[in-house]
Amino acid sequence: MKRSHVLFGLAVGLVVHAPAFGVFAGEKSLYERLGGEAAITAVVDDFTARAAADPKVNFFRDGKYAKMDVAQFKKHLVAMVASATGGPQKYTGRDMKTAHKGMRITDAEFDALAANLVATLDKFKVPAKEKDELLKIVGSTRPDIVAQGKLQQASTKKMGKKKGKGKKKAP
Repeated sequence: MKRSHVLFGLAVGLVVHAPAFGVFAGEKSLYERLGGEAAITAVVDDFTARAAADPKVNFFRDGKYAKMDVAQFKKHLVAMVASATGGPQKYTGRDMKTAHKGMRITDAEFDALAANLVATLDKFKVPAKEKDELLKIVGSTRPDIVAQGKLQQASTKKMGKKKGKGKKKAP
């Protein structure tokens, strides 16, 4: 009796989670529907150039990252997108919180970056369904990227108050 419950549970789990893994025949991953590594690389190349040229994005963080290895950045970004969309690549870079720590990225900068991604996807005529799926994945990183700047700014303000800034001493 217990064995049949376990098998039933496994079967239900497979059916529930199968679409996420592309188990059903004919179900292609987002990676495949985007065109695989070559298409993702083309999108990353265009998107990176677009974002780097947009002052609203502040890609190089006011010169702090002017010597950034852009080729390495693109390689990591291709692997991250490929991995997140069901491709065979493994993303081995830092997690988003660690990678963006100290950058103080604002919501407006994140939105400008997203707008650049939309423009690139439109340029490559990515269908609406795939574009929406990819933007949802990118949007899910917002808390790890933008929140870091907010948390650090709040910490800096608190530290400033601890040092006596903004407080008056009693006479």
